[in-house]
Amino acid sequence: MINLFTAVVLSSIFCSVFAVRPEIVDDILPEVKKQGQTAYLNCSVINLQSPAQLQWIKQITPTGLPEHISSDETVRVDYVVEGRRKYDVVKYRSNNREMYQLIIRSLTETDAGNYTCQIYLPNQNYKEWPQKLGELTVQIAPTIKADSAASITVQEGQNITLVCEANGNPSPNITWKRGDGFPLPNGGFQQRGGTYNVYQINATDRGQFICIADNNVKPPASYTVQLEVRFSPYCTAIQDTVGQAQNRRFHAKLECLVAANPRAEVIWYKENKATQEKEQIQDNDKYTLEQQDDQRLKADEKWYTLSIENVQGNDYGDYYCTGKNEHGENEAKFQLFEVFDCRFNTHGKVPSTYQVSMVTYISGFIVSFISIKYISC
Repeated sequence: MINLFTAVVLSSIFCSVFAVRPEIVDDILPEVKKQGQTAYLNCSVINLQSPAQLQWIKQITPTGLPEHISSDETVRVDYVVEGRRKYDVVKYRSNNREMYQLIIRSLTETDAGNYTCQIYLPNQNYKEWPQKLGELTVQIAPTIKADSAASITVQEGQNITLVCEANGNPSPNITWKRGDGFPLPNGGFQQRGGTYNVYQINATDRGQFICIADNNVKPPASYTVQLEVRFSPYCTAIQDTVGQAQNRRFHAKLECLVAANPRAEVIWYKENKATQEKEQIQDNDKYTLEQQDDQRLKADEKWYTLSIENVQGNDYGDYYCTGKNEHGENEAKFQLFEVFDCRFNTHGKVPSTYQVSMVTYISGFIVSFISIKYISC
């Protein structure tokens, strides 16, 4: 009888206090913000009166437990970031409605998730409390895991796999491209996906490969892998036929571009017409052997020149620029021929950066022409 009497009394009290049951009206619109910004979640109620309270609850926290953020306009979490409170609740009134706006500042990844707006009703089962769920999405700019090697060295002909992993919200798209702007080894200028397989590595594949992670949240992230390739020499004649008149104290210059890793030993030869054997050329009064500097060259490309002073009849013939390292040997062939009319002097062109870099694509072909008169009269 006592329990029944108590229930009747409490029911009477509730009915007198909550003559009209409070309700949450309208859904809480989802909020999407970038990291570092401020988020706003709005919860509108009607018929809210004491002792009922409107509460904001964060469902998932780093501790794994729900967090009671506020009761009405009172914030229960004492958390300050960048000199301001992390949370604030502001109440707005319009006619018979009240809107409780939850403000979350300096957003981080851990702020993302579901927030519950609920009306606390004393002496009632919490499962019967009015509730609405609001979702906060925090967009995070991409970051790339630095687990991958920044430099890879392989032997020509081998296969490699480049790996790029990135985090962010939304999940970033990953694209590979070359640092020099040339096409990728497998064709095309871009390759999508975090894993990039390159088969049958060629010497021309060496250089920088850039992984770019982008999810439309600025800034995108990038990571560079330097691919080193060990290969036998590629020797290319800048101009494989050179003409010059004889007995006029004129000289001829042969130019050879050599790419190799490790660096090649470069030797010049002249073919003996009588024996058809190659005879090594030494640096002396007749021949000048030099290595030229050019900032457009890659680290493993070298520019070598052979100057033939005071061209005579026995200087005409075939010359060879030979490069050799531990991986093999290669050569470029030149022909020095006689010209008789100085009116037909020809000027060449300075090779462009693209032409210089293309030297190792097709060994033995002319890449460009030099900017020197190869007939001086």
